[in-house]
Amino acid sequence: MTTEESASAIPQIIRDDEEAGSGDLARENIERLKALFPQIVTDGKVDFDVLRQLLGDEVEEGEERYGLNWKGKRRARAFAMTPSLGTLRPAPEDSVDWDTTQNIVIEGDNLEALKLLRRAYAGQVKLIYIDPPYNTGKDFVYPDKYSSPMSRYLEIAGKVDDAGALLSSDREAAGRLHTEWLSMIYPRLLLAKEMLDQKGVIAISIEEREYSNLWAICCDVFGQENIVGTIVWKNATDNNPTNIAVEHEYILVVARDKSALDNVWKSKASAVKNILESVGADLLEKYDGEELVSEYKKWFKDHKSELWPLDRYKYIDDGGVYTGSQSVHNPGKEGYRYDVIHPVTKKPTKQPLLGYRFPEDTMKSLLEEGRILFGDDENKIIELKVYAKDYSSKLPSWIEIDGRLGAYDLRDDFPEATRVFSNPKPVSLLSLLISYIAVEPDDIVMDFFAGSGTTARGVWQAALDDNIARRYLLIQLPEPLEESQAGQKASASFLKKIDKPTNIAELTKERLRRAGTRICKESPDADIDTGFRVYKLATSNLKPWQPDPDNLEASILDAVDNVLPDRGEEDLLVELLLKTGIDLTMPEEKREIAGQNVHALGGGALMVCLGNIDDEQAEELGQGMADWVAELDPAQTTVYFKDSGIGSDGNRAATKANLAGILRQRLGDRIAKIASI
Repeated sequence: MTTEESASAIPQIIRDDEEAGSGDLARENIERLKALFPQIVTDGKVDFDVLRQLLGDEVEEGEERYGLNWKGKRRARAFAMTPSLGTLRPAPEDSVDWDTTQNIVIEGDNLEALKLLRRAYAGQVKLIYIDPPYNTGKDFVYPDKYSSPMSRYLEIAGKVDDAGALLSSDREAAGRLHTEWLSMIYPRLLLAKEMLDQKGVIAISIEEREYSNLWAICCDVFGQENIVGTIVWKNATDNNPTNIAVEHEYILVVARDKSALDNVWKSKASAVKNILESVGADLLEKYDGEELVSEYKKWFKDHKSELWPLDRYKYIDDGGVYTGSQSVHNPGKEGYRYDVIHPVTKKPTKQPLLGYRFPEDTMKSLLEEGRILFGDDENKIIELKVYAKDYSSKLPSWIEIDGRLGAYDLRDDFPEATRVFSNPKPVSLLSLLISYIAVEPDDIVMDFFAGSGTTARGVWQAALDDNIARRYLLIQLPEPLEESQAGQKASASFLKKIDKPTNIAELTKERLRRAGTRICKESPDADIDTGFRVYKLATSNLKPWQPDPDNLEASILDAVDNVLPDRGEEDLLVELLLKTGIDLTMPEEKREIAGQNVHALGGGALMVCLGNIDDEQAEELGQGMADWVAELDPAQTTVYFKDSGIGSDGNRAATKANLAGILRQRLGDRIAKIASI
């Protein structure tokens, strides 16, 4: 093997290579189609005429068809497919428990961050909760610029001199109020779908202005068959006497695959049902009569937050724990008509509007079994007593939680400041959703409009309530805050006082630091991961090829070292994890071999050495890395080096040849790839 041939065994990945980006979603979609219909793909291109023939009459043609459309939809979809050439830079100095935590906070534009996370987290997220801008007609900031998304993000984040102008607040008059919002949310939902586990769910808070559009766009992205439903959140009291009272918001719940959800939710309901039955049986052994009822009321009050979705089961008798529900009425059509006599007043009880759902003989049996609940007198419609053992799982369509609780939650974490966030969601709302949907240990909960960090705080609260350790992944744009802006004055002033940059992402991180500290103090015995790793969106660590036509020699010499001068080994390692699809928080092992730091991740599936390696070290380094791979025993391993670091003494070709030769000779077919960046 010649030196040139050996050197080519460690090919260099440059910035513009597909592997240096976040993945080509369009190409992956073609591969999925090819797996289903191999005959439609020729030379990497889809033959739509063949596809139409295979689909027969199921193809919709022509301009008139049902669906949501707007000017810019095609461009927004294409933008979601465009790979990102950015990266995430580790920020241990902003983090808590960097070495041990499984939680992640990303500071950056959520669209670019989602693209970067695809390879590592696609199909891994159990619950996505987002509270996007509600599109009130006021400015909302998002850095989408199709020609250069990273530069637009850097403008908004204040990382370049030319600050990007905010969108006009007069968009309603310009006719762009809805189209701009749709173009913002659409590509993010396309990527969110990629993130969801097969049993995963996205829950989206919204109010009336965009609810109908959001429902239609979710049908477009996820399919109407995967719309789980809408939760109405009663969160306020409207005392305005002249209009229809607006006292609620909506949470639209959509599944990756609705048919896969039943077992997940039944599992949660089953676990809660077991708790209720166990407690009921225990109390029945010790008490009876009024004492039994009194003891159960005490227990229920202390544990109510853990019992959702069975928190209506607040009564007990000698049959066990039960709830009352007005399920004696006939739904939707005229039912049975007869009298049910009140046991005290001896008068007929009030009948449901459409009559009873049961025949009279069935009602008599229920009365004999003690399954009917009466009010104080005959003026209340009777109820059916339902025991916990008979419960079947349902996601409630109505939640009543005072929206002001979110501000009270923040007051606990920021006692010296007021209104650091506007309209934060209550922790109890998020812990409720999390405890019902993310029901397994290590389930990942994502929020890419992180704001006040309530989703992360909800993950911790859910763990306090049910002892299930989940993980979270937050993304928040470092949107600038200005003391000169009335709605931002308190936030910006607070951040200046604690010597932090004045942007929303800094508030998110500070809230989590304080909340985590408070949990550790108040619940010292709780086994909860209150740490988080911070990563910041940035341009790729790899230089773009930008030759100077007036000085090509200098351009070529500059390109020899293709890593940006301010980027270190840890920066390069994170970029490699993103490109190779490895969890950012996966525990890694590190060894020093031949004076170099060598990282082993995924049990040796990825081996990385990003130092400066001279020719004299190559033999010892190659042998040592091969020994470590053999010890870890992965099925296959991929090895990466820093291209400009190989042959740092000037003998690049020989060092590459030596390293590649040793590794391939020692590991044979176990080597999946050797490359350099």
